[in-house]
Amino acid sequence: RPKVNEWAEFRRTAHASAVGKCLLAQLDHDGRMGHLSRHKTARLTSRTITNEKVLFHKLDSQPPTVPMLDLQEYAVGTVCAAVPITAGATVGCLALSMPLEHAHRLRQAADALNRRAAPVLLSLSL
Repeated sequence: RPKVNEWAEFRRTAHASAVGKCLLAQLDHDGRMGHLSRHKTARLTSRTITNEKVLFHKLDSQPPTVPMLDLQEYAVGTVCAAVPITAGATVGCLALSMPLEHAHRLRQAADALNRRAAPVLLSLSL
């Protein structure tokens, strides 16, 4: 499948994408605030979370072992999932995207990605 069309600069849209939210979730409160002070939240679609308090609650209430989802928050017609990978103090993630018509497969694909994240991380650390 083709990846989501990245039509906007990543730092400005982290609050709306699965990848960005996954990375923001791995930062502490000050790190998140620092990012959002430099890159204000903007509405990209009707589903984009622009309220910082709501965004932080979503990030804090999601267990780190559960994939972060983007259900048309970054781009209409696209759904995405991301799972965290960390090596020491370095944060990262693995992600996937698919067209909205395949949204029914997103959870299963995200779970498979999550299961395969640890072996990928191990191969990167070698």
